[in-house]
Amino acid sequence: MEIPALKKEIIDLINKRGKITFADFMELALYHPAHGYYASGKEKIGKKGDYYTSSDVHPVFGELIARQLEQMWRLMGKGRFTVVEMGAGKGWFCYDILNFIKKKFPEFFEEIDYKIVEISRNLIERQSSALKGLEEKVSWESFSEDGFLFEPIVGSFLSNEFVDSLPVHQVVVEDDCLKEIYVTIKDDKFCEVIDDLSDPVLEDYFAKPEIDLKEGQRVEVNLKALDWMKNIPHYLNRGFVITIDYGHLAEDLYSEQRYKGTLMCYYEHTTNENPYERVGSQDITSHVNFSSLMDAGKRCGLNTTGFTRQSNFLIALGILDEMNKAQGDIGKLLTIKNLFLPGGMGDVFKVLIQHKGVDNPELIGLRSMSEPGLVGEVEGLGG
Repeated sequence: MEIPALKKEIIDLINKRGKITFADFMELALYHPAHGYYASGKEKIGKKGDYYTSSDVHPVFGELIARQLEQMWRLMGKGRFTVVEMGAGKGWFCYDILNFIKKKFPEFFEEIDYKIVEISRNLIERQSSALKGLEEKVSWESFSEDGFLFEPIVGSFLSNEFVDSLPVHQVVVEDDCLKEIYVTIKDDKFCEVIDDLSDPVLEDYFAKPEIDLKEGQRVEVNLKALDWMKNIPHYLNRGFVITIDYGHLAEDLYSEQRYKGTLMCYYEHTTNENPYERVGSQDITSHVNFSSLMDAGKRCGLNTTGFTRQSNFLIALGILDEMNKAQGDIGKLLTIKNLFLPGGMGDVFKVLIQHKGVDNPELIGLRSMSEPGLVGEVEGLGG
């Protein structure tokens, strides 16, 4: 049987170089320019794809984010405001944000510019089609290890399920030592070998008192996320960074509860833990270490504004009001509930907001659930 092109290319690379890190394997599987998962024309998001994102569940998600962006704009004294979205999927998140701002906040709409950072030509075409009528507000940008090509902005970087898809190293504790998991081949099949760390940074990554890895524990390390976070302050003169993703603080992410790590693959709305199947045709993700993003941001001038569950964030922004407006439409009500009810997206997804050059911002999306006006609403969630 003929070996698929991407698999053959990775096998040839291993034959030439020897074993490769799992991060290198994941990079090729997802981002190979011709055959990688994100470069292909395969349907990825929605009913015909492999998974759903919050922005695909219901337009209200983008509309609530738009409310938060508008408040940020006012806090910063109005004026020109640029949003940089990392990876925009089909473009509907951007559409929902801009369309809502155009209708509800016309003064803000006049001042907003929206940059989409995207590597897939196929997705850029789909985004462009979805955003017809809003073209004057949107431009497309690229990102590499050297950073972005645009000038520093005043505004907000925004990512929704971007960090979880960045390539990760996998490490394991063996004989009380931290070792790395590499990918090699045997009989034209991918297999794993354990060896010394490829980068001393991996050892430093776990030199924190709140992390206590056990013998045999296997975990992921997202160094690409740290590189991305370190780049942002160079391109953000003043404003915010909003990161929405599934993940945990370090002490939870690396607890014994996740002894085998969090790596997960998605294919046609099924999950598996084998990244060596359907290479280039299935998504590969891992949970985000939000502690590392906060620490990396702090070291390069980004202060943590707040960190909360997606459910709290959306309730504070008024999702319950939107549900009240939808009374009588059972389908719409159930769809909106998926975004924030406990046990689902509302608990799994977290929101991290960081800021630079803004003095002690108090954001509506980060309001405490104990604030007047929110308590009763939250208590009335049941059923």
